Amino acid sequence: MRVKRTLQAAGLIAAAVILGLLAVQGTYALWSATAVAAPGSVSSASFTVNLTATPSGQATTMTLPDGKPASLALTPAAALLPGTSVYGGVVVTNSTDAGGTFNTAATVGQPAMANLSGGTLSQYLSVSGKAAASATDCSTASGYAPLGAPGLASPAVPKSGSTVLCFQVTLSPSAPSTVKGQAVAITLPLTVRQLCGVPGGC
Repeated sequence: MRVKRTLQAAGLIAAAVILGLLAVQGTYALWSATAVAAPGSVSSASFTVNLTATPSGQATTMTLPDGKPASLALTPAAALLPGTSVYGGVVVTNSTDAGGTFNTAATVGQPAMANLSGGTLSQYLSVSGKAAASATDCSTASGYAPLGAPGLASPAVPKSGSTVLCFQVTLSPSAPSTVKGQAVAITLPLTVRQLCGVPGGC
Protein backbone atom coordinates (compact mmCIF):
# COMPACT_ATOMS: atom_id res chain seq x y z
CA MET A 1 0.00 0.00 0.00
CA ARG A 2 1.36 3.39 -0.97
CA VAL A 3 -0.04 6.39 0.81
CA LYS A 4 0.79 10.03 0.06
CA ARG A 5 -0.32 12.60 2.54
CA THR A 6 0.15 16.33 2.73
CA LEU A 7 -1.18 18.02 5.82
CA GLN A 8 -0.99 21.61 6.90
CA ALA A 9 -2.55 23.67 9.64
CA ALA A 10 -2.79 27.39 9.20
CA GLY A 11 -3.89 29.81 11.83
CA LEU A 12 -3.76 33.27 13.16
CA ILE A 13 -2.45 34.56 16.46
CA ALA A 14 -3.62 38.04 17.32
CA ALA A 15 -2.30 39.90 20.33
CA ALA A 16 -3.70 42.98 22.05
CA VAL A 17 -1.30 45.14 24.02
CA ILE A 18 -2.76 47.56 26.56
CA LEU A 19 0.15 48.74 28.70
CA GLY A 20 1.23 45.34 29.89
CA LEU A 21 -1.43 42.98 28.54
CA LEU A 22 -0.44 40.61 25.76
CA ALA A 23 -3.16 38.34 24.40
CA VAL A 24 -3.11 35.67 21.71
CA GLN A 25 -6.32 34.98 19.85
CA GLY A 26 -7.79 33.40 16.77
CA THR A 27 -6.15 30.21 15.60
CA TYR A 28 -7.68 27.58 13.38
CA ALA A 29 -6.55 24.67 11.20
CA LEU A 30 -7.16 23.78 7.59
CA TRP A 31 -5.89 20.49 6.21
CA SER A 32 -6.36 18.10 3.34
CA ALA A 33 -5.09 14.64 2.54
CA THR A 34 -4.89 12.43 -0.55
CA ALA A 35 -4.06 8.73 -0.70
CA VAL A 36 -3.42 6.02 -3.31
CA ALA A 37 -3.88 2.51 -1.94
CA ALA A 38 -4.48 -1.08 -3.05
CA PRO A 39 -7.91 -2.58 -2.25
CA GLY A 40 -8.30 -3.14 1.45
CA SER A 41 -9.08 -1.09 4.50
CA VAL A 42 -7.96 2.50 4.79
CA SER A 43 -8.28 4.48 7.99
CA SER A 44 -7.83 8.19 8.47
CA ALA A 45 -5.59 9.89 10.97
CA SER A 46 -6.06 13.14 12.79
CA PHE A 47 -3.68 16.04 12.28
CA THR A 48 -4.09 17.52 15.72
CA VAL A 49 -2.04 20.47 16.91
CA ASN A 50 -2.50 21.55 20.52
CA LEU A 51 -1.64 25.06 21.74
CA THR A 52 -0.93 26.05 25.35
CA ALA A 53 -0.38 29.67 26.37
CA THR A 54 2.39 30.67 28.71
CA PRO A 55 2.27 31.90 31.39
CA SER A 56 -1.53 31.54 31.68
CA GLY A 57 -1.64 27.81 30.93
CA GLN A 58 -4.80 28.16 28.83
CA ALA A 59 -4.99 25.32 26.29
CA THR A 60 -6.83 24.72 23.02
CA THR A 61 -6.49 22.90 19.72
CA MET A 62 -5.87 24.84 16.51
CA THR A 63 -9.16 23.47 15.18
CA LEU A 64 -12.22 23.68 17.41
CA PRO A 65 -15.01 21.08 16.96
CA ASP A 66 -17.26 23.65 15.30
CA GLY A 67 -14.49 24.81 12.97
CA LYS A 68 -14.29 28.29 14.48
CA PRO A 69 -11.04 30.01 15.47
CA ALA A 70 -9.75 29.35 18.97
CA SER A 71 -8.75 32.06 21.44
CA LEU A 72 -5.66 31.86 23.59
CA ALA A 73 -4.69 34.52 26.16
CA LEU A 74 -1.11 35.35 27.10
CA THR A 75 -1.11 37.33 30.32
CA PRO A 76 2.30 38.70 31.32
CA ALA A 77 2.61 39.74 34.95
CA ALA A 78 4.69 42.86 34.27
CA ALA A 79 3.43 46.30 33.21
CA LEU A 80 4.58 47.64 29.85
CA LEU A 81 6.44 50.87 30.55
CA PRO A 82 8.70 52.94 28.27
CA GLY A 83 11.93 51.02 27.68
CA THR A 84 10.56 47.73 29.03
CA SER A 85 9.16 44.53 27.53
CA VAL A 86 6.43 42.01 28.26
CA TYR A 87 6.66 38.35 27.36
CA GLY A 88 4.37 35.51 26.39
CA GLY A 89 4.53 32.31 24.42
CA VAL A 90 2.72 29.38 22.90
CA VAL A 91 3.60 25.70 23.38
CA VAL A 92 2.82 23.93 20.09
CA THR A 93 2.35 20.15 20.45
CA ASN A 94 2.27 17.62 17.61
CA SER A 95 -0.61 15.41 18.81
CA THR A 96 -1.26 13.50 15.59
CA ASP A 97 -2.25 9.83 15.74
CA ALA A 98 -0.89 9.11 12.25
CA GLY A 99 1.37 6.09 11.86
CA GLY A 100 5.01 6.21 10.88
CA THR A 101 7.31 9.22 10.99
CA PHE A 102 5.31 12.39 11.36
CA ASN A 103 7.43 15.40 12.18
CA THR A 104 5.92 18.88 11.99
CA ALA A 105 7.25 22.43 12.14
CA ALA A 106 5.61 25.67 13.20
CA THR A 107 6.25 29.02 11.54
CA VAL A 108 5.20 32.48 12.70
CA GLY A 109 5.08 35.21 10.07
CA GLN A 110 5.71 38.93 10.27
CA PRO A 111 3.43 40.74 12.73
CA ALA A 112 0.93 43.38 11.68
CA MET A 113 0.01 46.10 14.19
CA ALA A 114 -3.13 48.21 14.16
CA ASN A 115 -3.95 51.04 16.54
CA LEU A 116 -7.33 50.80 18.23
CA SER A 117 -9.68 53.70 18.91
CA GLY A 118 -7.54 56.18 16.99
CA GLY A 119 -4.42 55.76 19.13
CA THR A 120 -0.77 56.08 18.12
CA LEU A 121 0.81 53.38 20.31
CA SER A 122 1.88 51.00 17.51
CA GLN A 123 4.69 53.23 16.25
CA TYR A 124 6.41 52.86 19.63
CA LEU A 125 6.14 49.06 19.84
CA SER A 126 8.38 46.35 18.46
CA VAL A 127 7.71 42.60 18.40
CA SER A 128 10.45 39.98 18.64
CA GLY A 129 10.34 36.22 18.79
CA LYS A 130 12.37 33.09 19.41
CA ALA A 131 11.92 29.33 19.44
CA ALA A 132 12.67 27.77 22.82
CA ALA A 133 12.90 24.37 24.46
CA SER A 134 10.90 25.37 27.51
CA ALA A 135 8.14 27.86 28.32
CA THR A 136 10.29 29.29 31.11
CA ASP A 137 12.72 30.51 28.43
CA CYS A 138 10.12 33.03 27.22
CA SER A 139 10.72 35.32 30.20
CA THR A 140 14.47 35.38 29.52
CA ALA A 141 15.31 38.44 27.41
CA SER A 142 18.23 36.83 25.56
CA GLY A 143 17.82 35.22 22.16
CA TYR A 144 14.97 37.35 20.82
CA ALA A 145 15.15 38.70 17.27
CA PRO A 146 12.78 41.11 15.50
CA LEU A 147 9.93 39.32 13.70
CA GLY A 148 10.58 40.56 10.18
CA ALA A 149 9.57 39.21 6.78
CA PRO A 150 11.43 35.89 7.19
CA GLY A 151 9.36 35.15 10.30
CA LEU A 152 10.25 32.60 12.95
CA ALA A 153 10.53 28.84 12.35
CA SER A 154 10.58 26.12 14.99
CA PRO A 155 12.78 23.04 14.87
CA ALA A 156 11.17 19.74 13.78
CA VAL A 157 8.60 18.45 16.26
CA PRO A 158 8.08 14.65 16.41
CA LYS A 159 4.79 12.97 17.31
CA SER A 160 3.82 13.77 20.93
CA GLY A 161 6.63 16.34 21.01
CA SER A 162 6.40 20.09 21.56
CA THR A 163 8.13 23.30 20.67
CA VAL A 164 7.75 26.73 22.25
CA LEU A 165 7.33 29.99 20.35
CA CYS A 166 8.10 33.00 22.54
CA PHE A 167 7.13 36.62 21.91
CA GLN A 168 8.49 39.86 23.29
CA VAL A 169 6.68 43.19 22.94
CA THR A 170 8.87 46.20 23.75
CA LEU A 171 7.75 49.78 24.31
CA SER A 172 10.25 52.37 23.09
CA PRO A 173 11.97 54.51 25.76
CA SER A 174 10.86 57.54 23.73
CA ALA A 175 7.15 56.70 23.99
CA PRO A 176 5.27 59.81 25.17
CA SER A 177 2.86 59.81 28.09
CA THR A 178 0.02 60.40 25.62
CA VAL A 179 0.03 56.68 24.65
CA LYS A 180 -0.79 55.59 28.19
CA GLY A 181 -3.85 53.34 28.19
CA GLN A 182 -3.95 52.99 24.41
CA ALA A 183 -4.42 49.61 22.71
CA VAL A 184 -2.89 47.94 19.69
CA ALA A 185 -3.94 44.75 17.90
CA ILE A 186 -0.90 42.66 16.89
CA THR A 187 -1.60 39.90 14.38
CA LEU A 188 0.85 37.03 13.84
CA PRO A 189 0.15 34.31 11.22
CA LEU A 190 0.91 30.82 12.58
CA THR A 191 1.35 27.80 10.28
CA VAL A 192 2.07 24.21 11.28
CA ARG A 193 3.07 21.81 8.50
CA GLN A 194 4.04 18.20 8.10
CA LEU A 195 7.72 17.58 7.36
CA CYS A 196 7.89 13.81 6.74
CA GLY A 197 5.79 11.79 4.33
CA VAL A 198 5.67 14.53 1.71
CA PRO A 199 7.92 15.09 -1.33
CA GLY A 200 11.25 16.48 -0.19
CA GLY A 201 10.40 15.95 3.49
CA CYS A 202 12.80 14.24 5.91
